Amino acid sequence: MIRIAITDDHSLFRESLALLINDFEGMEVALEATDGLDLLEKLETIPVDILLLDIQMPKMDGFETCVKVKQKYPHIKIVILTLMKDIDTIKKVIKMGAQGYFTKNTPTKELEEAIWNLQEDGFYFEQGLLGVINEVQDSLDFNIQSDHVEFTDRELEIIRLTAFGIKPKDIATQLNISPKTVNAHKQNIQQKYNFSDMMPAILYCVKQGILNLEEIVDKY
Repeated sequence: MIRIAITDDHSLFRESLALLINDFEGMEVALEATDGLDLLEKLETIPVDILLLDIQMPKMDGFETCVKVKQKYPHIKIVILTLMKDIDTIKKVIKMGAQGYFTKNTPTKELEEAIWNLQEDGFYFEQGLLGVINEVQDSLDFNIQSDHVEFTDRELEIIRLTAFGIKPKDIATQLNISPKTVNAHKQNIQQKYNFSDMMPAILYCVKQGILNLEEIVDKY
């Protein structure tokens, strides 16, 4: 069972979303919070796997909340769920290490599929944001450790299959290696080139023309 937290200061939206998610098979809303401070207090006693997080909130907004959750609970996958869809906001969210970005107008089925993808160590952004994501990746500055990134053939295979939303165990099967080795490659990619997680690594490859963004979106 995937345990989900929803943090949004609008009670009607939050409660409606909770009802919706509780109808998804294999998922349950473990906690609801009105802002970042409320969330952090509840996370001390309630474990969750995925956080659906609004940006515009009182007391502690989504940006600060994202950073603090990443620091204290690095295993929690964070999906931004907001009305905002400007380039600067999406770029800031990506650099903070969130694993997904959605607007509040996203189709129900797309959100459900995204949660499953994220639970399997993937990433997701709303398909309707393709044009904005294209602009974002063109303007991203990657703080990489090396002046010239040279991925190995195996690293590129891992990045490409992860970008296509393939689960680690299925990547392992395709490449005839163990899931543990797949995760080791991912950790090495992130550490060697100073990527916060696999999403910036994938966007870096898109920016360099190694991967095609539209092809990635079509796979979902």
